[in-house]
Amino acid sequence: MAKKFFKRNSLLIVVLLIFVAYFVYSMYITDIKLKEYQATQVELNAQIGDLEDDIDKLNDDLEYAQTTEAIEKIAREKLKMVKPNEIIYMIKGLEDESE
Repeated sequence: MAKKFFKRNSLLIVVLLIFVAYFVYSMYITDIKLKEYQATQVELNAQIGDLEDDIDKLNDDLEYAQTTEAIEKIAREKLKMVKPNEIIYMIKGLEDESE
C-alpha cells in the first residue's frame, strides 16, 4: 500500500523535497547573513563609542580654549605676547653658546 502511495504521488513528493531543501538552504544563508550583520553591528557600536569619546574630548578642549587662562597661554607661547609693563628675560641655552 505504501508503494502505491509513493508511485502515485512521486511528483508531489519530489516537489515537496525540493521545497524543503530550498527552505533549509534559505534558512542557512539567512543565518550566515545574520551573523555577518551582527558582527558589523558590534564593530559599528565600537566605532560609535570611540567617536563619542572623541566628541567629549573635543568639547572639553573647546571649553578650555574659551577660558582666559588658555587664551593667555596661547598668546604667550605662540604669539610671544606679553602683558603691559612686563619684562621678559631670555636665557641663552647650551645650543646658543655653541654657535
